[in-house]
Amino acid sequence: MAPRGGDEHHEVLERAKGFLGGVASGLTKLAIGHPFDTVKIRLQCSPPGTYAGMMDCVRSIARSEGILGVYKGCVPPALGWMFTDSILLGSLHTYRTYIARYILHKEPGTGAPGLPLHYQALAGMGAGWTNSLATTPVELLKTKLQMQKQRVTLRHTNNALEVRPEFTSTFDCARQIVRHAGITGLWHALPATLIFRSSFGAMFASYDVFQHHLEKLFAPLRPGAASWYAWALTPASVTFFSGGLAAEVFWFTAYPADVVKNRLMADSLQNPRYPGFGGMIQAAKDVWTPPDQSPRERGLLGLPWRLRRIYTGYLTCALRAFPTNAGALLAFESAMWL
Repeated sequence: MAPRGGDEHHEVLERAKGFLGGVASGLTKLAIGHPFDTVKIRLQCSPPGTYAGMMDCVRSIARSEGILGVYKGCVPPALGWMFTDSILLGSLHTYRTYIARYILHKEPGTGAPGLPLHYQALAGMGAGWTNSLATTPVELLKTKLQMQKQRVTLRHTNNALEVRPEFTSTFDCARQIVRHAGITGLWHALPATLIFRSSFGAMFASYDVFQHHLEKLFAPLRPGAASWYAWALTPASVTFFSGGLAAEVFWFTAYPADVVKNRLMADSLQNPRYPGFGGMIQAAKDVWTPPDQSPRERGLLGLPWRLRRIYTGYLTCALRAFPTNAGALLAFESAMWL
């Protein structure tokens, strides 16, 4: 009986350590990645011509809102991502196990590497859909707070005009959404989020491909590797580089849906441009063929110009992926060691 109790105690401690490591990883990811995300949201949802590019957006935020302006809307993901990431990875493991056991009839414990690529994609897509139920309200609050500069109200106070932000806090933002659209308003962008997070199928499938090929490439080089670069050939580095490359695949495939999703989330509460389910269709039309579309974007020859406009802000995502994942991995490993 005593050994069994000791094993259970050890298991509880290991789970607690894993949870704390995940919290440290998520907060580090937020600290590094949130400024990039704020710039991306501004570029996607601001009127055309507001910013000349990524650096112009950064300078504008720093000049008019202070350097901490890039951290607007960081509270919802800080509180929510530790749970939503657990849902994502937990459901991914569940779907992989289900596919292996009930579709491929494999023995329990054989793991994900044995799954064919299309089943890896299916499990990843299912995990993204499950995760969407939890992430939609978090991302809605985050996006509305990040777009604060775009909408302010003027009120008379002591015969003076006071510029007051639309939302004074995360709670105030949630309260106003519920007041205008009911509790379901927190999930207004769920259909667009489901499409956006379907790209987790591409991400986890490509992650498996990258791991296989990088391990095949690095393994023969390890025995004779010099100490100054041997670290880059370790299995941990294979996992890290695979995760970074898979993140790039995710954003490249998901970015157009991300633009539509964020426009829905940044929409006005008082005078919504994209109300109801049809709002997603209208937002997609505005992204693909906006009313002020330039002549060079029309027709088949205009396709590259349309794609260039739709992928506005994509460079921010590409630059964000590797440093964010590197910081999160370092924080996780450091927290587990401590």
